[in-house]
Amino acid sequence: MVLMKRDTVYKGLVGAFGACLLLAGCSSAQKPAVLGPVGGSATGSPSTSSSATPTGASGSTSSSASSAASSSSAAPAPTSVASSSGEWSYSASVPGDADIAAALKAFQNYAAISYQMAIKVQYDNNLVGYADGNVLSLANNFVTQERHDDLISRGPEIVRVTGVTKDGGTPPIVTVTTCTDDTKFPMYSSYGPKKGQILALAPKTPTPDIYKVHRGADGKWRVNAVTPETTPCSV
Repeated sequence: MVLMKRDTVYKGLVGAFGACLLLAGCSSAQKPAVLGPVGGSATGSPSTSSSATPTGASGSTSSSASSAASSSSAAPAPTSVASSSGEWSYSASVPGDADIAAALKAFQNYAAISYQMAIKVQYDNNLVGYADGNVLSLANNFVTQERHDDLISRGPEIVRVTGVTKDGGTPPIVTVTTCTDDTKFPMYSSYGPKKGQILALAPKTPTPDIYKVHRGADGKWRVNAVTPETTPCSV
């Protein structure tokens, strides 16, 4: 996600990530299952499409479902989802598991709303439906810092889910691994003599992020922990 990409500007915010995994309740040795490739591009339309607009995001969206398993007792086949809104795009392969599907939908909405907050420099109360704990605070603090420092984020962001797994807890926690491309998403001065100038360079390569999504007492899934990685990845 964009909130962790610019070391210079976000140095004060990144420190908050240290306690994120304490919220997760999962072993650090647990590895997310690598998903198959997503059919179609993040902005193109697959051969079979249906509406899949995330709450809080507008624009064109598309979703295609793989053929269902021939046996009625088999788990549903994964569904490839591709969504875009302006310069933001998202793609994922969703396994046939109700918990994982709900967690990924919550994550998709979190990612879409967070991007809009960054480019509009505005808070969004809808985020409380998809994020809580440290992640919610981090998103709001990011907007506060943008306003304080007269900064604004501009450019495309591509989020691709590369892995997902569910632990055996009650309620379960879903781990979502993404490859996020913010390489054309720098931060600009929004006021004063340097208005329009880039003050924080975009990352040089796409990088992975690991998110934890949990189900709250109200039954809703929310992102509540995130760990940035430094190894380059490919969207």
